[in-house]
Amino acid sequence: MRRIFFNLFVVSIFFSCSKKDNQKVYQGNLEEFVVGECSLEKDSTTRRIRLQKLVEYDGEHLFLSKEEKGYSLFSKSSGKKHYSFTIPDDGPLSLKGYPIATQGFDAGEFLAISSLGNVKQYVNGKQIAEIDLEWSTYDNLALIQMADEKDNFRKIGDSHYQIINKPINPFAEDYVDINYGEWVAEFNLQEGWICISDFSSGLGEEYSKSASAAHLISVYNHERDEFYVLFEPSDFLYQIRDCEVIKKLKLTSLTKFEYLPGIYEKTGRNSSWRSNPKSAANSDLAYDPVNKLYLRMVKVKTEESQPEVTDIRLRQGLNRNTYLMLIYDLNWELKAELEIVYDVGQTIGNLIPTPEGVFIPKPEQKSEDEYELYKIDLSQFRN
Repeated sequence: MRRIFFNLFVVSIFFSCSKKDNQKVYQGNLEEFVVGECSLEKDSTTRRIRLQKLVEYDGEHLFLSKEEKGYSLFSKSSGKKHYSFTIPDDGPLSLKGYPIATQGFDAGEFLAISSLGNVKQYVNGKQIAEIDLEWSTYDNLALIQMADEKDNFRKIGDSHYQIINKPINPFAEDYVDINYGEWVAEFNLQEGWICISDFSSGLGEEYSKSASAAHLISVYNHERDEFYVLFEPSDFLYQIRDCEVIKKLKLTSLTKFEYLPGIYEKTGRNSSWRSNPKSAANSDLAYDPVNKLYLRMVKVKTEESQPEVTDIRLRQGLNRNTYLMLIYDLNWELKAELEIVYDVGQTIGNLIPTPEGVFIPKPEQKSEDEYELYKIDLSQFRN
């Protein structure tokens, strides 16, 4: 009888502990944590707003929006454009070749890399430095691309930068070289290349026809000097330093994600590659320095309104997408999963951490003349 009682006691403790562990991870709706809104004004010179991050300029914190060949800075308080710069097509400030990577930084700094390896540094619209990078490492690629969103193109130190490569081949059935390893590169404006990585994505050959296999997102924690990259169709996170992988870990979630290769279709001479609507996809990483949290956005559900449209350029805005914001502590332990839905015609943008809270584009934009954001308070999950 005592043995039976002891066994029941152990089982009881096991289930109560399991229940307690599950309760540590909060699951809910992202809009529960909205504490404010912000609206940015689109003037006659602004075609679209693509927010990247917050930068310091003239003693203020301003939103930075990337444009085709330049950038603009917007005030959080007034919503108006504060400053903008565009690389001219001709003249001494122009690039040799067309721009393949651009990014703005604090204090009015803007960096651009061209298809020929020409790099120019501008400050407040004036050219400060220039270098022609040795370009043979890219000569073998059918199309030279770099992923320059947010921390994918970051400043490491004075005249020292890091960029993420994006190797694709739209002229071959195998869209991505699955054995490619030169994902991360560093250079400075004096000597050129400093280092280039050599590590595998870990994705199988079935992803060779998937554009997602060449898409990396990243996050930099300046307080710990830690930089991480994550492939779009993977839960494995790589910590990178000096172009070397120093740690690899698998991110956890309560929701189970299924990553599937993209869909390749060929009709006559025309080929198309598109995402599998049944596949999950990592879309963003961010670090919230106020609450000491890592944030990860994952598209977990796609509902196609017009599945017969397969051209990726025409598919923009045709899906209803469900996203999860996964919140992790400094050790990448899961703390919460928050859901948000972007309906047909709505497009998610980047997470922008600020000293006032995290900003995210609203699913429904009232007008084409403004760009609206939610302000999210995540202090409930603060470390």
